[in-house]
Amino acid sequence: MNIKIKRLFSVFVFLFAWLTVLLPSCNAAEIPPMPTQDIYIQDKANMVSAEDKAKILAMGRALDQATRAQIAVVTIDSLDGDNLEEYANKLFRNWGLGDQKKNNGVLLLIAKNDRKFRIEVGYGLEGTITDGYAGTVLDGMKAQFRAGNYSPAILAAYGQLVRKAYSAEGLTPPAEVETAVSAAKTKQNVVTEEDVDDMSFWELAVGAIIGIGLIGVLIWCLWQMFYTLLMGLSYLLLLLSSGAIDFTDKFPTGGGGGSGGYSGGGHSGGGHHSSGGGHGGSSGGGGSSGGW
Repeated sequence: MNIKIKRLFSVFVFLFAWLTVLLPSCNAAEIPPMPTQDIYIQDKANMVSAEDKAKILAMGRALDQATRAQIAVVTIDSLDGDNLEEYANKLFRNWGLGDQKKNNGVLLLIAKNDRKFRIEVGYGLEGTITDGYAGTVLDGMKAQFRAGNYSPAILAAYGQLVRKAYSAEGLTPPAEVETAVSAAKTKQNVVTEEDVDDMSFWELAVGAIIGIGLIGVLIWCLWQMFYTLLMGLSYLLLLLSSGAIDFTDKFPTGGGGGSGGYSGGGHSGGGHHSSGGGHGGSSGGGGSSGGW
């Protein structure tokens, strides 16, 4: 009887362990399969108008033909609890965006319901589309996204990324790219009155409170350091004046000495890059993330 109970318990533990492993994967957001066409935009969350989608496709195809660079926009409803950076890198790796040798792929991932987005950059373009530049592109999208104007903001961002990819090859982008970027900048400069109120009051108020708190902590730390130093010097002077410390017999003269040396080694490090299908491009993990 005891043996049967032990076996039954072992089976229960085994099944529980498997459920623990499988349940998170069941809840994870599914990576879209690599498209056979129109890889430049996969609008799963219906955020881009038909007109802007056609413009993105035209810019993406022209860039691909001229440089083998691939810039893809992917919109999804939700990450379903997945990590944004990990999801973007996995999608980039599975699709293999960009040329295998140049690694010049870029992914603009947008999770609509989560209000998060990320630009993932292949390491061949990291010197041109830097993390700072990617962050600037995302910042330019925020005001339009908050107002629900997704399509023009996505088109603008795509045009800016395409323009950078052309410049990495020393090429001048086509006229339609410049037109998209110019129109985007005009729209992005229009900030709603609600956004201005939010930025001018709440963000500045929170920033002021944090700033005052940090200044207070800094002043307190400096005062503690000054007070400790002052007390230490006072105690030392008291000991010297009372004769408790006599330096005359503390440092006898003598000769001889020694020599020494030191040796050190070095260390080496490495990195890893991921590759996938498509043109076979790789992602070095560069880029920027944000939300609205």
